[in-house]
Amino acid sequence: MNNTQLLQLLQLLKTDIINSLQAAGSSATGQTAKQLTITQQDNSVQLNLPNYMRLLETGRGPTGPNAVPGDPPMIQRIQQWCREKGIPDKAAWAIKKSIDKKGFKGKPGILSEPLGDDNINNHLNPILEAIATEISKQITDLIV
Repeated sequence: MNNTQLLQLLQLLKTDIINSLQAAGSSATGQTAKQLTITQQDNSVQLNLPNYMRLLETGRGPTGPNAVPGDPPMIQRIQQWCREKGIPDKAAWAIKKSIDKKGFKGKPGILSEPLGDDNINNHLNPILEAIATEISKQITDLIV
């Protein structure tokens, strides 16, 4: 599989993750989708996800003592989310305090479905068939 084909596969997976976020109602601001990037370097291609993506699926527990602030800090992300949802800014502190105290429940499937074997194989099979066809053609051309 060459980089172009791998890039094609990763682009499809990125689209599936964005669709999954939207279907789960986890894309209020669109910032998470914007942070999904695909990078190419030499002979490698990589799909990059923001660090907090896993938490959207698994949830998180209460904030522990001496917690390291996020970047941007959680309150700023919550304030932005509130603005996008039309929720008053003052509610952001209450939301943050609730998350600090109770954590929040994740939405299973946001990542595990688009990145699961079944979905990857669905996208990979046509690419592998195209590779097999090209190899067969090259072998046939050598024989003839």
